[in-house]
This record gives sequence, structure tokens and C-alpha cells, in this order.
Amino acid sequence: MSKFYCDNCVIRDEYGRERIFRGINACIKSHHLNPKVIDKAFDDDYFDGIKKIGTNIIRLGITWALVEPEENKYNIKVIEAYKRFVKRCEDEGIYVVLDMHQDLFSHKFFGDGAPEWVIDKSLKGEKYLAIWAEGYFYMNSVQRAFNDFWTNKDGIQDKFVRMWKFFSNEFKDCKNVIGLDYLNEPYVHKNGRAIFLSILENTIKIVYGKDIRLERFYKKNDRIGFLRMALRLAGVIKTPKRVEKLLEVMDNYDNFKKATSGLEKYTQEFNEKYYQSFFDRLCKEASLDGRFNLFEHNYYSNLGIEFEISTKKNDVYSPHAYDIFIDSALYDKYSSNERIKVIIDGITENQKKMQVPVIFGEWGGSAPSGDNWIKHIEYVSSLLEERHWSSMYWAFNYKKEKHVNALNTPYPIAVCGDIIEMKTDRASRKFTLKWTQNTDFDENVKTEVYVPDRNIVKFDSHKGLNEITIEY
Repeated sequence: MSKFYCDNCVIRDEYGRERIFRGINACIKSHHLNPKVIDKAFDDDYFDGIKKIGTNIIRLGITWALVEPEENKYNIKVIEAYKRFVKRCEDEGIYVVLDMHQDLFSHKFFGDGAPEWVIDKSLKGEKYLAIWAEGYFYMNSVQRAFNDFWTNKDGIQDKFVRMWKFFSNEFKDCKNVIGLDYLNEPYVHKNGRAIFLSILENTIKIVYGKDIRLERFYKKNDRIGFLRMALRLAGVIKTPKRVEKLLEVMDNYDNFKKATSGLEKYTQEFNEKYYQSFFDRLCKEASLDGRFNLFEHNYYSNLGIEFEISTKKNDVYSPHAYDIFIDSALYDKYSSNERIKVIIDGITENQKKMQVPVIFGEWGGSAPSGDNWIKHIEYVSSLLEERHWSSMYWAFNYKKEKHVNALNTPYPIAVCGDIIEMKTDRASRKFTLKWTQNTDFDENVKTEVYVPDRNIVKFDSHKGLNEITIEY
């Protein structure tokens, strides 16, 4: 397997070729699991399926609760099953990023992530009313759990770092593990609800011209407050026709950007004081020599809110982006190209400030029916392609023809020089790659492109401008 390094905003291999990774997420969010389930899930059919789209990278997710179900007692059998999977990936020529996953901090709050033994016993879990992510938006217990983590109450963050040191060391001999993603979607240490309410208030102001204040509903009980707030919003929106107006107005680049504008005032302290020190510490204590340290932006920067931290050699930005209707029944009908472009443009600006490569950690999603969501993810794919970003899709189903057809397009794996343009014309089924080559490469080192049904195709190149067009 190749070795890689960061060259400002691109990743290069040992030959100096610009590298692109394209793949998927494989995440087991459980806090209790028989290791045999892992072997069964990632069988021959799985690998045959993911190779249908030219997968050359997998973001492999696991939870702290699964790694360390009891304090100082690691789940060696599960870790060994993960190592078997990573070794199979190596045999298939697939690179791996190890991801420590969390959603809503822990399964205790109807999400996944931390084991219960690290959580303040006074915190109670409450199930969501409509969608799983509600805990981020208004639940005090979730906010308090994250605040305890970021402020290292009772040494909880120390315990997390200790776990990572043990876990990463188990994979030190796996040459295809190219990086560590230390924490999925880090949630802010405070003001989570304030950000959510600000977005709602801004939206009502933009659509209906009405000033409302929503925090007052939460003075006594967060769950009841959420219901009272929902009734207040219903009183503003009132009719189906006004719902249509809301959807139409917010399916607009400028309006959506305005709804989230300025909210970095709530996230900047977290980014600079809490997340920066956390990331720096893990890079120092748990990283694998020569591998990438992947950092994500905070949870609310998934909406395009400005994000920046100080970076070091071999740090890689791994953002996430979804339309706001992700994980709902409305995703097929209402997913918006305008909104997702706001988010990805924001991420582009973040990258420019930090001058690091991007391996997009999560994007896409799916809907149980319809074809509009397919068109949406094809649009997102074109935005990633324009920016020459590597990416990992969530969540690919190799058994569904729609998924395969939408994602199975050519992409450059290794380019002898610097990519100028990579572009897929889905209508004509043509892929164009342009690049400049400034130095001589060994005659055995070629530009490599994945092409559907042809696997990896190698191309000669020369100093100066190079261009190829591939029909697929």
C-alpha cells in the first residue's frame, strides 16, 4: 500500500502524484455486539458490492462503548474482528480511516457513543418525539453530557484519550490505515439550543417578516418547552399555503445563508478553546506515525457555519454536509441543491483559511422511495468533484441499483502532477480529466483512473498540460 503526505490542500503519494480517495462509510453504532456479527456483515458479497463503485477508502466507525464497555476493560474480541476487516480491506486494495463515532453522545440518550459508566448518573435519557437528532436541539441532558466531556469533568476526556491510545495502537501494523478520525461530529460545549433557536427565529423573520423569541419556552422543562415552541411556530405558519411559502423561500441560496449567518459567535469559543486542545492532545498522544489526523468541524458547522482551527503537518479536514431534511420522510421531495451549495461553499472557505486537504467524511443520505434524492446526491457529487475532494458516502447500499448507478462514475486515483479539472457528464457518460505535470516521473509511475467495468486504467503523461476524456 502507498504512503501519503499533505502538500497544502492536496494529498500526494510517495511518487508525488496527487491522490483522490472515493469510498463509503462502514459504521457499527452498537454498544453491545457479538464479534461474529462483524464478520458476517463484511463478507465476500459486501466486498464484491462496494467494488462495484470503485471504492478505495472506507471510514470504519466504532463506538467508545463497544471498545471499552467497562472501565479499563477493552473488548478485545471486537477489536480483533475489526482488525480482520481492515486486513481484508488491505487485501482488496482499500484504505481505511478509523472513526470513533457518536450521535447524541451515548446510547443512554437514544444515540450512540460513550459507555454509560462515564456519564453523570443524574443525567436521564429521554426518547425523541419525531426524529433522532432532537436531543441536539433542545435536551438539557445531552447538552450537559457534552459540557462534562469538553470541560473534562471527573476526567472523562482523559479516559477517552486513554481509550484512543489503546485502540489506535492495536492498528499500528495495519499499513492501509491512513488516518484517525478522533470524534464524529463534535458537538459544542454550550449554546447548542441557542444556535438551533436562532436558526428558527432567523427563518421566521426571513419568510414571514415576524420577530419571535423562542428561548422563553424552555425555562422549566426542555421537552415541554419543545412542544410549546412547536405550537408557537404552528401559530405563525398557520396554513399549508404558508408552509409552501416557507419551503420556497428557504430553497434559496441567499436566504439560507442569511439564516445561519453570524452564528459562529456561538461556536468560536468551542472551536478555539475546547476542540483545538482536544484535537492537539489526541494528535500528540494517540496518533499513528506518518498517518493522517482527521478533524471534523463542529456539529452545527454541518450547516455551513464558519469554522477554523490551527493545523499541523498531516492534518486533514473531514467535514460533513447534508440537506436539512436528511433522516426524514421529506428528504426525497424537499432536499435542496441551493442549501447544500451554501454548506459546501462554507466548507470551501474553511479549507482555504486552514490550507489543508479535504477528505469529506459524510455526505449523501438516501430516501426510501422516489428519484429526486438521487438527482440531489448527483449534484452534491458534482460539487465535490469541482473541488477535487476525496469523499466517503453515507450510507451506500450495494444491493440497491439506484445507489450503484448514482455513485459508479470514473474518478482519478493517482495523477502525475496537479489536477486542473475533473468532471463527469452523466448525460453523455463522459469523464474529463485535465492536469499539469511539472516534473518527470519514473516510466513505471502512471496516472491512474477508476473506470466503471474496467477497474483501474493507467495513462501516460508528459510535462505540461495533459487531458483525457473517457467514455464509460
